[in-house]
Amino acid sequence: MKKAVKYISFLILFGLFHYSASSQINFPLELEKADSLQEILPTIQGIEKVDVLNTMSYALIRHYSNISDSLAGLSLELAEQLDYKGGKAMALYCKGTNIFIYGDFIEALDMLYEALDLFKEMGDTAMIIDTYYVAAETYLFSGTDRFEAIRLGEEALQYSILSNNKRKTAQMYSALQYVWGGYIGNAEKSLVYIKKYKSVIKELTAHNLESIMIEAAVGRSLAIKGEYRKAIKHCLKATNMLKPDNIEERAFLSQQYSANGNIYLRLGVLDSAFYSYANGMRLARKNKHYYGSLENSMGFARYYHAIKDDRNTVVYCDSVLYFGKKIDSLGSFYGVKEYQKILGISGEIYMPTTNAFKRYYAWKMMTQAYSLLLKIYQNQNSYKKAFMVNKSYAKIKDSIVAFQNRKEILDLQYKYQTKQKDHQILLLSKENQIQVYKISRSRLILFSVIAILALLLFIFILIFYQNMIKSDRRVSEIKQKLLRSQMNPHFIFNSLTSIQSFIVQQDDIKASVYLSKFSDLVRNILTNSQKELIKLEEDIDTLENYLELQKIRFPDRFEYHLSVDDQLNQESINIPPMLNQPFVENAIEHGFKNRETKGQINLKFTHKQDALLIEIEDNGIGRQKSQEIKSPMEKDHKSQATLITQERIKIINKKLKQKIHFEIIDLMDSNGKATGTKVVFEIPLSF
Repeated sequence: MKKAVKYISFLILFGLFHYSASSQINFPLELEKADSLQEILPTIQGIEKVDVLNTMSYALIRHYSNISDSLAGLSLELAEQLDYKGGKAMALYCKGTNIFIYGDFIEALDMLYEALDLFKEMGDTAMIIDTYYVAAETYLFSGTDRFEAIRLGEEALQYSILSNNKRKTAQMYSALQYVWGGYIGNAEKSLVYIKKYKSVIKELTAHNLESIMIEAAVGRSLAIKGEYRKAIKHCLKATNMLKPDNIEERAFLSQQYSANGNIYLRLGVLDSAFYSYANGMRLARKNKHYYGSLENSMGFARYYHAIKDDRNTVVYCDSVLYFGKKIDSLGSFYGVKEYQKILGISGEIYMPTTNAFKRYYAWKMMTQAYSLLLKIYQNQNSYKKAFMVNKSYAKIKDSIVAFQNRKEILDLQYKYQTKQKDHQILLLSKENQIQVYKISRSRLILFSVIAILALLLFIFILIFYQNMIKSDRRVSEIKQKLLRSQMNPHFIFNSLTSIQSFIVQQDDIKASVYLSKFSDLVRNILTNSQKELIKLEEDIDTLENYLELQKIRFPDRFEYHLSVDDQLNQESINIPPMLNQPFVENAIEHGFKNRETKGQINLKFTHKQDALLIEIEDNGIGRQKSQEIKSPMEKDHKSQATLITQERIKIINKKLKQKIHFEIIDLMDSNGKATGTKVVFEIPLSF
């Protein structure tokens, strides 16, 4: 402890804290407060000492986490000795928050949940709100369960409303809009929370950067909806509110210029897009703000790709990879050590992002650069470069998957929820005992009723459990059938035969590219088959990879055209995996069979009100003709693709208010002759 408090005095004396923390709302640095408290620390004992240690720890949380953690550790030890519940809860909260900042999400959640239970026992509403909030941020920045983060944020919001804490209510509305819009990509939800935020904040004095973030959020939500002209007005307003002389606002401004450039690019106003990215790069360079450089470099890469300048596209994609690797190695948005604790992105006005999450941000942007490079090199027939890029691309994607699939956090979440349920059951049991005591003369009747109810409850639980097992078994069967339909043995055999052929012909590059594509496809199918939802971008990538492999197998059988509506945000839209591929396979394997001319598959992904419309159209021989030319055994076999898809949609629709619609249309000419087949999916955007 002496070491910790001496270090606080050292910071005050030599003025090592030389940057402003005015942009940060939660955990502002209170160095002088901590210093004044450490002077009285030797003169106090007991509960008072615990409270002072906790106050000092809280004052240093964000900026000097190691000292704050040490102080909280001393406080926790003393509080446990004194059996001081309030002091223990606050010490656990401080330690949990510091450990979250270090990036140890498991231990952080464990401590935060323990603190939350104690705060609830004491009825400390203010700290219940704060603890729910930090737990929500932990789930968000661990990348494990964004919807659990939203649920915990909603809990914090409800406590804020019930306690009439308008400041916290406004902050929760702001934070929830940020998650819905910035991470989930749901513009409608985001705008609802923005509206609620504005209705509360008008009675208060809004924090400057929070007001700017809300204005930018309106622009972002409108852009997600495809209303780009309205969006740019709000984004420009936010841009003009930021002060480039302030280091933290300059970081936000660099990020905002990138967002502006992206909208201008969508509008086709290329000069303004170039100007925005150039300004963003200029601001980012001033303080080695690597994340600003990363975003604006990606913007320039998109700009040059739009004007078909491959050379400069490659230059800026390489720039993205350079800055991404810098963030990955440092675990910081800045290249200057002294700036690592200050705001690097707008969302950090409430909570700092962890080093691990900063790396995750960088990886996500790097995948976009790798994807663009891969397309360019493939179009240029630069197979060796494409192979090397794809190898690095796969490595980054594996890092992202590993970051998102940390089962320990999900296990901890389950254990805590189970513990809460057990606690509620225990309370109900005690209440029942008291009730039995009060009505002792009716004990026999009451016991009989309880016995009957218990028996009925047991029967209900038994039936419910059996139904759950049947349902889980059915879902597993569907997943296995889906996986088998994706991993068609004939396709795998023929693919491996093609690879063998390239090797025999000593065409090493084509063999390597084909093998890389094939391994990517197998990995994607195996990974996606375990998920309920995947990003639209991932589904399209898997589908394109499959089509390219089939084209190598059947070079003269078909061509395909894939179009995606610009209004669709492929990164934020989630859909059930692998709905499309079985029907594409049907078209290739059966639709174009015995066809004299080359077939054509057209795939369209379009925005229709609040739904994603997917259309798969081929000019094959049609379902009836395909059935006629099948062998007698095949005629009794209904399409597995249709059966599995119908069963999957039936299961998924049970969970949804807005249902998925699925239709197969037989295309005919004016004479009633089959001209192909069209498969249509209408999937709600609000999963």
